[in-house]
Amino acid sequence: MLTQKEIAEKWGISRARVCTMVKNGMPITSISEAENWKLINQKRPGRGKAILSQSISSSETSATLDAESQRSETSLGRLIRGKKAELVAYSLVVQSAKERNPVAMRAAVQGWGEAKKRVAEAEMEHARFEEITRVLVRMDEVREVFGKWLGAIRNLMDAMPSSLAARANPSDPECAKRAIQEGIDQIFVTIQKAEGAFK
Repeated sequence: MLTQKEIAEKWGISRARVCTMVKNGMPITSISEAENWKLINQKRPGRGKAILSQSISSSETSATLDAESQRSETSLGRLIRGKKAELVAYSLVVQSAKERNPVAMRAAVQGWGEAKKRVAEAEMEHARFEEITRVLVRMDEVREVFGKWLGAIRNLMDAMPSSLAARANPSDPECAKRAIQEGIDQIFVTIQKAEGAFK
């Protein structure tokens, strides 16, 4: 015969909970019989407030999720709600693992998998929205724009020694051309080290 204290320690739950289970008919003649009873009588994670309130605290959500954004029908609102649902779903997996309940664990893992899929879909939707509204710009577009303008600047700088030499030093334009070219070469070296933009 087991004591309620032994069962509580073995399962990592409160003695009060074990007491309630015993009142509901759980045998305490052996740990295997108690576990069999628990497996058969354990409720699946449902829609009840108790599971959800234990799974994620209000402080966690308020610290990371803005209430206004959660209610929003934008792609960002859906993404935030999806992430919140995924946190709740994962906490149910952890809870069922602590309770050693394979039935609840199976349902929780399935729910968590669905929640992760929804988050991935919401992330893609939000990324598309940001691209359309030009909040984000694709990398190939950035490269194209920078290549166009930096290429034009490079051409101007390449032509600078010849175009300025005569004005910089009319008596010895070749000397001025070499001096200007050396200055431009130093600028290119510095840019290449920092960015690699003019390679």
